[in-house]
Amino acid sequence: MPKFQRAATAVVLAAALAGCQSVSMEGTAAMAPLGYAVDFPKLTCASWGSAGGRNETVTAQRTRPGDPAYMEFRLRPALSVPSGHLYVVFGRLDAAGKPTTRQYIGLFPDFGPVGLYAGALVPISAQLEPDFNDCTFPATAAYRVSLTENQYQQLLAKVRSYLANPPKWRMFGFNCNNFAASLGTVAGLREPANRNQPSFTYIYDYINVNGDA
Repeated sequence: MPKFQRAATAVVLAAALAGCQSVSMEGTAAMAPLGYAVDFPKLTCASWGSAGGRNETVTAQRTRPGDPAYMEFRLRPALSVPSGHLYVVFGRLDAAGKPTTRQYIGLFPDFGPVGLYAGALVPISAQLEPDFNDCTFPATAAYRVSLTENQYQQLLAKVRSYLANPPKWRMFGFNCNNFAASLGTVAGLREPANRNQPSFTYIYDYINVNGDA
């Protein structure tokens, strides 16, 4: 067989093999993709010296074996906010159901205590990306919910939309609790009847109303 024919045959065989591998991967679409790269690098704790983020003890959870992703509602103390701060950590799970990536997002008012109390009167600009406190303060409560691939893609779409058009922070109506709960809707989670309670009680009410206490 001439050299050019052998080369052409090799190319065809390689393409066919690649096609078979592609079909095989499509057949396992429910599994987490290989590599586990983060979806939003700026939402990691890399800027604060911990690219992998913090692992926290889970207070309550709703997890299904085989789910490829998760979201985790975390409560931490906040020096400028007596009620504490609720934020969301999300990412991929490995085959054993353990987080392999952690991305952080939450709604925290700008201008510290001034922004906090001004937010009782007018909407205040807010940050979504994790800060030093999110990445270093231990969580006092954590509620983990696993996600199907479809639910995770919905979550990524919501996060992408919020990053493109950041919402304003309002003490009554859309604070950190309400923001976190808006992400939880992708998993069918609902808010407590009292939407305006402090974060340190809200998270437990949130867990309870969703049947995971």
